[in-house]
Amino acid sequence: MPMESTVGTFRITQPGSSVATSLTTGESERKQVGILDVRGNDFRLRPIPLSQVRAFVASEISLSSYKEEELDPEDPNVDEIMKNLLHERVEELIEEARGQARSLQEDADEEAKRAIPGIQVPPRNYAVQKPDQVLVRLKVEHSG
Repeated sequence: MPMESTVGTFRITQPGSSVATSLTTGESERKQVGILDVRGNDFRLRPIPLSQVRAFVASEISLSSYKEEELDPEDPNVDEIMKNLLHERVEELIEEARGQARSLQEDADEEAKRAIPGIQVPPRNYAVQKPDQVLVRLKVEHSG
């Protein structure tokens, strides 16, 4: 939302990118654009969720949180066990991202209809190619 300047004579809005650019946790939130309505001295900024963005989810995992029976550093197969643990977590995140993408698509369609009353939302001319390919960022804490 627009914020009043320190001088107090104007308002500022600083939109970010409409796509994930640095793969930070904050960028895994829903992307949206805004429509600025101005009538005389009054204005409002209406958020419109984007429905055609690549799904992105970010998470963290700490290997020290696993019990020694699950992940023993002295085990000669620790690399394989760790690989399997991380692979399983990445697969969970992929499914989570795909689910969020489906949900986002449905929510975005509904919000677009509500945000612009009386205007029929046109059919999509463009779509994300290969929507099942998602962005996943898993931060692995491995100290100790």
